[in-house]
Amino acid sequence: MKFLVIFLLAYFVNVNGQSRIAGGEVVQINQYPFSTALLTNRGTGTAYVQACGGTILTTSSILTAASCFYTDGVADGVSWWRARVGSPFANRQGTIYIVRRIEPHPEFSPTTLANDIAVINTTLSITFQWGMVQPASIAGGAYQLETNQPIWAIGWGAATDGGEGSEQLRHVQFWVVDQTTCANRYSAQGLTVTSNMVCTGWLDVGVRGQCQGDNGSPLVINGVVVGVHSWSRECTDGEFPGVNTRVAPYTRWIVSVATEPLTA
Repeated sequence: MKFLVIFLLAYFVNVNGQSRIAGGEVVQINQYPFSTALLTNRGTGTAYVQACGGTILTTSSILTAASCFYTDGVADGVSWWRARVGSPFANRQGTIYIVRRIEPHPEFSPTTLANDIAVINTTLSITFQWGMVQPASIAGGAYQLETNQPIWAIGWGAATDGGEGSEQLRHVQFWVVDQTTCANRYSAQGLTVTSNMVCTGWLDVGVRGQCQGDNGSPLVINGVVVGVHSWSRECTDGEFPGVNTRVAPYTRWIVSVATEPLTA
């Protein structure tokens, strides 16, 4: 397998090799120091609250889901969003950064949620701190996911559909669900699962799942971010797995945006 590491100075190298997370366990930020709580005021005031998750890539860039930044199919204002790093809590501690730019994938569809991935940039440089604030390793283009492979989801989302988000960061273990099985089940509901998506969960069991507030949060295998949460039918529905955007097909685009110099 291959993955990419995006470093502090925006270099990268090849190396071989909308949910309290339902059923998850509380973790500390040093377990996932790249975790980012994305906060929004929805354009209505000055109170910013956690709504999505993200992954630190460089000193100025964060990986997340494009769908986080659309309301009723219309793009949000950049000023609606903030990023909190270095804290296991959704709405306190750590450091908050103003978002300078939101860059959805150019082929993102707010209707079908195809290509649901984005990179955002902060106005000020993110200060890295060992064990608290660090960049993630992301899957490279050759990274392959296998059916029934164990995988970890991280986030501050709700425990149940319509429930309140978790104030403390949580993680939960799932398995990669067979792609054809997942696509067929959603197709019967009129929904499309593409090859650039990966389905995860406890198939036909449920209990664990991703939910509201987990959008944009990472999927992790052995410390490598391999997916970004996009959507799900219900938080803990065993019949319908969670659907995530695979990172590998977008690695070149992610790196190009994350390392692109920002103009004034």
